[in-house]
Amino acid sequence: MQKERTVRPRKRFSQNFLHDKNIINKIVDAIEPLEDNHVIEIGPGQGALTFALLQKLSQIEVIEIDRDLVKMLRESEEREKILVHQTDALKFNFASSYRHKKMRIVSNLPYHISTPLIFHLIKFGEYFDDLHLMVQKEVADRIVSKPNSKIYGRLSVSIQARCRVEKLFDVKPNAFHPMPKVVSSVIKISPKAPLDKTTDAKLNQILILAFNQRRKKISNSLKEAFTVVEIKQLGIDPELRPENLTVDEFLSLSQEGVNQ
Repeated sequence: MQKERTVRPRKRFSQNFLHDKNIINKIVDAIEPLEDNHVIEIGPGQGALTFALLQKLSQIEVIEIDRDLVKMLRESEEREKILVHQTDALKFNFASSYRHKKMRIVSNLPYHISTPLIFHLIKFGEYFDDLHLMVQKEVADRIVSKPNSKIYGRLSVSIQARCRVEKLFDVKPNAFHPMPKVVSSVIKISPKAPLDKTTDAKLNQILILAFNQRRKKISNSLKEAFTVVEIKQLGIDPELRPENLTVDEFLSLSQEGVNQ
């Protein structure tokens, strides 16, 4: 058992330390870690989830920016099993940790960087088996949302085009210290085969055009990229609005090309 240690949460790092043992066990059960899994935890905080995972794993890598928390982890009783990277996860090259076996990412993401960090992680998707992430419920709902929903948008399509996504369960604010003002959710993201570079870039371009004018019909919002005839040739109704298109339809548009 680890001795109780306290490090004051820092607002500038959006730190909300998970302490509810039932939730911690629920997350571990969802991950189903095997002893030889290569797991990387982002933002381990005081190590509540880290030490729970180490009851199943032979070792773990963690990425932590807070030097006080790094010191605590490096002095813990489990320090021989923990490889600590003291750095900003947004700048970390995850390919550098790859050891000929796909990695698994676990994180209670800092809310203020959750979306950019997810996109940073997806860039390295070919190296990952899956990602179990805790984010704001609002963000989780947008990520997993389906067409014809008001919250279905650029974030939904961007991630679902590149990954399989699943919302696992919600987590109430009292599971953390200090308590956040919002409900959180645990999601599972499993990267698909990477898009080719051309399709990847075109998808980003099309989504910006489409969802910056989400109330317009795609015949209008995408007129810089496609004629009405070209849209129809892909089997897509040009009278639809962006929120009505499926992920596969956006991919079809991306693979057709952007004529600018």
